[in-house]
Amino acid sequence: MAVSDSDPGEGANESPEDIPRGTQSERTGKRAAWLFESPVRFTSWRDVNIESLGYDPRSSYVEKFWLPFLGPSTVFLTRKITELLESEPYGFVMDLDELSVVLGLGLNTNKNSSVQKTLNRLLVFELARIMPSKAVSVRLKLPPLPQRYINRLPQAMRELHSREFQDGPETTLAAARARARSLAVTLAKLGHDRSAIEKQLISWRFHPSVCYETLNWIESSSKLQSDGSDPKNGTTGRIEI
Repeated sequence: MAVSDSDPGEGANESPEDIPRGTQSERTGKRAAWLFESPVRFTSWRDVNIESLGYDPRSSYVEKFWLPFLGPSTVFLTRKITELLESEPYGFVMDLDELSVVLGLGLNTNKNSSVQKTLNRLLVFELARIMPSKAVSVRLKLPPLPQRYINRLPQAMRELHSREFQDGPETTLAAARARARSLAVTLAKLGHDRSAIEKQLISWRFHPSVCYETLNWIESSSKLQSDGSDPKNGTTGRIEI
């Protein structure tokens, strides 16, 4: 399990009763550290935006561009957790000693150990969060590398990233629109009205402009479907998911 420091910031919204008895927290510099205790329970952090735009921890993108910041042990940890969550979608429990050995970090699990630092990097980079149940909720996909990190890469790596992610924000926006439309169509088929669909898309953290465009597209598609044709190309107005 994991507990938070009492200092505002990470875990600031957790109430005292969320902190399990018999645990403690440590401070390193200005950043609150988390002290993980065995056994650790891992669950999935479901985020439709990141999952639609992000990268599998086992992808070459993560290995090439995230690894310089996360370090090899944290990248391997995300891969291991993802692999186990695929077979245990409701979460799994792992002994901290076992986890440390699996990662090649030895048997030391005290507050200054490598395994504690590796787990904390998940929190620092917002790839995991501590739930009120004390479970460690981990993202199934990593987001595209933020621009502030891209700027810190060597020139050759920045150029490589540019080639592999040429359209950057435009590609990201197009993917978000496609994902929002797919989800909105499903909600519409389930009988949700415009207001309900909008609230649901917002709750899934789609940008308001994407929500607005999606709702207009849904209404337009519905009209096309009822008319049976698309005036632009003469084809049927069938909605594709």
